Amino acid sequence: MKTLALLAALAAAPVTAHADTLLLPKPLSGGTLHADSVDLSVYWTPVDGAAEVVAFYTDRPDANPARLALRLAEGEQVTFGLPGVTGTVYRFERAGEGVSVTSARTSTDLALN
Repeated sequence: MKTLALLAALAAAPVTAHADTLLLPKPLSGGTLHADSVDLSVYWTPVDGAAEVVAFYTDRPDANPARLALRLAEGEQVTFGLPGVTGTVYRFERAGEGVSVTSARTSTDLALN
C-alpha cells in the first residue's frame, strides 16, 4: 500500500520545467541520462509484444551500478524515484515503436515513513 501511495504522490508531485529526455526509437537502442549526481544508462528489447526496458544507474562514482528492469506495453508509462535519490523523478514511456526516458527535478522531496 505504501508503494501505491508513493507512486501516486510522485505522479502528482509538481516538477520544474527542467527535464532531460532520452528517445530510444528502436529495439537495442540505448543511451545515458545524467541528472544531478545520477548516471542512468538505458536500453530496451522486444519481449512478447512489449518493450523490456533495462537500466543501470549509480549515484556515486565509487558505487556499483544498480539494475532495474520493467516491461511496457504500447501506451504504458511509469513514473518513479530511485532509492536514496531525492529531488529527481524518472518517467519511462512506450509510444509507437520506441521508448522515451525522462528525468525531471521535483520541487518536493518524498520519503516513505
